[in-house]
Amino acid sequence: MSFLTDEALAEEIYDTIYYAEKFILILSPFIQLDDYFKNEVFKTHLNNAQVQIIIGFGKNESNVSRSFKKQDIEYFTQFPNITIVYIPNLHAKYYGNESKAIVTSMNLIDYSFINNIEFGVLTTKKILTPNTFFDTAQKTCFSVLENDGYTIYVKRPKYKKKLLLGKDYVGSEIELDLILDISKGKDIEQIPLSTFEHEKYVNAAIKSERAGRDVIKEKDNTQKQNGHCIRCKTNIPISIEKPLCNNCYKIWAKFGDSRYPENYCVSCGKNHNVNFSKPACYSCYKTIN
Repeated sequence: MSFLTDEALAEEIYDTIYYAEKFILILSPFIQLDDYFKNEVFKTHLNNAQVQIIIGFGKNESNVSRSFKKQDIEYFTQFPNITIVYIPNLHAKYYGNESKAIVTSMNLIDYSFINNIEFGVLTTKKILTPNTFFDTAQKTCFSVLENDGYTIYVKRPKYKKKLLLGKDYVGSEIELDLILDISKGKDIEQIPLSTFEHEKYVNAAIKSERAGRDVIKEKDNTQKQNGHCIRCKTNIPISIEKPLCNNCYKIWAKFGDSRYPENYCVSCGKNHNVNFSKPACYSCYKTIN
């Protein structure tokens, strides 16, 4: 391990990001990028779907933009393989890739890299011998993302498998985008990072047996009757447009507040932070649509 400060620390963080080959993991309560970060440090991954960028940020629950400015979030949404997670009580700072880990006092802010006195500890993954510090630091960061984080943006690459070996990148797909919601201070569902696959394939090698038309029709009819009122959990037909039973709808209609917090997912019936405008949890909403 190495103890670093000042320019040596900054250079190691730059290299950790720039030379990553599999993933970049950054935890920083505050994020603010200057042109050097955008045009030199991160640019090598702008068209590289092989490197997954995972960013956790936090603080400023009432005004998230003070931690992560809109223009910087929009910059990261350009990348083909990116995950952004909001961690309300984050104070730790970490920069890592598949072979390096840096635990430091330095936020991902251009001013900190240029002007502040910052400390950090660098460690590298060992090939032949275990590195407990590296493994523990990385594992702890992923645990924080999973258990304390609110995933707000996910873009994943899609591939087409070749006939023999390899794969071809065919584009990326946005699987989750709650940036506007969180920027407006809205309550969002706590969706774990593990909900999302690392990559997807547009042509599965093995297809399941095709179901007949009658089977699909029967399945659809069954699903339509297995919904739940988002206020009282009474069984109702599943409907994004009509997520309340008749009795609860009459009460709701007196005020008509589509953002008023309700209790249950219209599909699975589990306790979730839902409302009339967003009556299903994230997993169920994808299935319904």
